[in-house]
Amino acid sequence: MSHVSDGQPQGGPIQETFVDTTAARFHYARAGTGPPVLLLPGAGGWKLTFQAMIGALAQHHTVYALDPPGQGRTEIRDRTFPFGVDAIARSIGGFLEAVGVTRTAIVGHSWGGGFALRFAELYPERVVRLALIAPAGIDVKDPWEFRFARLPLVGDLAVLFMTATAVRHMLRKSFTHQEHVPIDRVDEFLRTIRSPHRRAARLSDMLRVERSVQWRTTEQHLDLVEAPVLLMWGTDDRYFPVRLIERFTTRLPTVDAHVLPHGGHSLHDDLPEQTLALLTPFLTADDVPRK
Repeated sequence: MSHVSDGQPQGGPIQETFVDTTAARFHYARAGTGPPVLLLPGAGGWKLTFQAMIGALAQHHTVYALDPPGQGRTEIRDRTFPFGVDAIARSIGGFLEAVGVTRTAIVGHSWGGGFALRFAELYPERVVRLALIAPAGIDVKDPWEFRFARLPLVGDLAVLFMTATAVRHMLRKSFTHQEHVPIDRVDEFLRTIRSPHRRAARLSDMLRVERSVQWRTTEQHLDLVEAPVLLMWGTDDRYFPVRLIERFTTRLPTVDAHVLPHGGHSLHDDLPEQTLALLTPFLTADDVPRK
């Protein structure tokens, strides 16, 4: 099943649809034509994270914007699914196989950047290039807003009764330029997690992913990433401080790192022109200079 969104980006309409794998029923968007680019979002799913970027990238690429397990409208069907970083990375590989993509560029934001890194470590032959926006993937504590979800009972209640005010707070914290905050996406996000259809299972998936993901192994294996990496961070990131960038630049074999002044955690929405000015040539280049 699929439908075309109201927006008509220059790369063509955005089609939302589902595809089934042994692990999950994946919800994703597809737009454009050309070499594939997979978008892996931070918490909340692609609509909360990447909705505005799809049209720009679809001018030159076939864009796949994915809800990973535990996010958005993706439903984990394998009840033995182990929920950790490796399981999610492998399930992303299953998604790519299901849509017929052998090798792809990947753009990952926040936790999506961590999953992108682990996928590139496990399947280096499948990643053409890797663009990371304030990524997870290193062994540091979650921000306090997410640490609550790891607590027994408290986390369950916090997710079950998540309010629009709480979501808006978390979204605003991602931005330096408050006029760029896409508040209209909050209602869509809340409708998704509150929908009666498989609601209990979706909330359970969200909590189990949050409680299972650990990044120690991902950080230890950063040297296994073979693809060229574009790393972007905002100076005013209040979720993952910009000082963490050195943990990546000292370990990744091939990395072009950029710190954007006055950028928040959702850098691609907070400073879209500056982010795309770096991202577009990186994704379309024939080669990227080595570190």
